Amino acid sequence: MNYVPLISIVIPVFNAGKTLQSTVESVLNQSYKNIELIIVDGESVDNTNEIINQYNKNINIFICEKDNGIYDAMNKGIVAASGDWLLFLGGDDVLYDSEILASIFNDSNFDKVDFLYGDVLFKSNSLKYGGEKDYPTLLDSNICHQSIFYHKKIFETIGHYNLRYQVLADFDMNIRVFKNESIQKKYIPKIITLFNDKGTSNSVLDKYFYSDMLSVFQKEKDFNNRSPYLQRYYFYCGIINLCSNKIMQAFKQIPLSWIIGRRKLFYFLFTFKFLLRILVRDKIKIK
Repeated sequence: MNYVPLISIVIPVFNAGKTLQSTVESVLNQSYKNIELIIVDGESVDNTNEIINQYNKNINIFICEKDNGIYDAMNKGIVAASGDWLLFLGGDDVLYDSEILASIFNDSNFDKVDFLYGDVLFKSNSLKYGGEKDYPTLLDSNICHQSIFYHKKIFETIGHYNLRYQVLADFDMNIRVFKNESIQKKYIPKIITLFNDKGTSNSVLDKYFYSDMLSVFQKEKDFNNRSPYLQRYYFYCGIINLCSNKIMQAFKQIPLSWIIGRRKLFYFLFTFKFLLRILVRDKIKIK
């Protein structure tokens, strides 16, 4: 009989009372039962704790204390978890169906795999997002952490989430994973999670992440200032500088996103969308 690994599912929450019940039910309804359920609440002030109290018998670990954002809560989950694999769900995400964990971990051997990932389905439009990645393609588009099973030894190897990045610390984590050739990655063509694609990461720009990453990539021997893999980073750094009234720097970076990479037209048109938002005073949050 194959070894059945323990899966720690970590759900960081704050004021998720409207959606958390569906998230928890999607975990409890799994036919795969070797699950450790961990909820980390940043002292919600809505009815989140009422929902949590309904599932006291089903929650293995509950942490309720102030935190410094979602990645701080996720780091607490890492420390608390005892599972072989960790999956992080938002309080408004749900596992795709009741068989998804069983279809992956029953009768499967992942002894030589550290990073196991699949796809998500966007809640807003039912589009599938994901696909197999390598380091360059990851730089262009991240893997949703709701579709990733991290083996616990990854965090021993490369550390926890970097709290400098308030919105994209999961992107930073995945970049570190893909840069480390000793970490074995495997893509599975399955939808893992129904993902809320209208969350914080889609309405806030992480200024430290984009500026740090652009600086790092520009120094890598495989890239140069006109590398197509830097297209995304020039664009967002430019928009952040524009919103921060660093006009000259913005006008140096944004046009680069129009002339390098495979999505020139996309970023050209996307620029005007952001400009329109600025003109109508639709405030773009930068953290």
